Amino acid sequence: MPLPRLVVPVLLMLALLLGGCASRPTPDHLELRQHIVETALGQLGRPYRYGGRDPDGFDCSGLVQFAYSEAGVIVPRDTRSQREAGKTLSLSQAQPGDLLFYRFEYGGGLHVGLYLGDGRMIHAPASGRQVSLVEVASPIWKKRYLETIRLLP
Repeated sequence: MPLPRLVVPVLLMLALLLGGCASRPTPDHLELRQHIVETALGQLGRPYRYGGRDPDGFDCSGLVQFAYSEAGVIVPRDTRSQREAGKTLSLSQAQPGDLLFYRFEYGGGLHVGLYLGDGRMIHAPASGRQVSLVEVASPIWKKRYLETIRLLP
């Protein structure tokens, strides 16, 4: 038995409305990224401290963990785990809040910085230094670049 003419448009509208409820928009990731970047920038000039993860002093992965946690995102504490926690991208695909990983000859360890956009990164460099900004295209960083990791969608 055919449906009355008015029922079909009403059912179609109801299906569209319910479909919209089922696929609610995710949180605004641009705002989340901005919060992470602003938090990191607020740490400029803080001292480097091995194992540090608060404004009293940061190491590289501690700065990343702090900036993300202040935005409500839990990330691993150490560089190796942070590197394994996300999706690998090329540097040309980096967006603010993505992680940039580097390897230095001495110590053989990994170094991580937080990409800010416009070719800049914030990081906690080394003992005796402070949280600072660098250009990722500078020779010292280009030579040691490993990969970009995205933790956020």
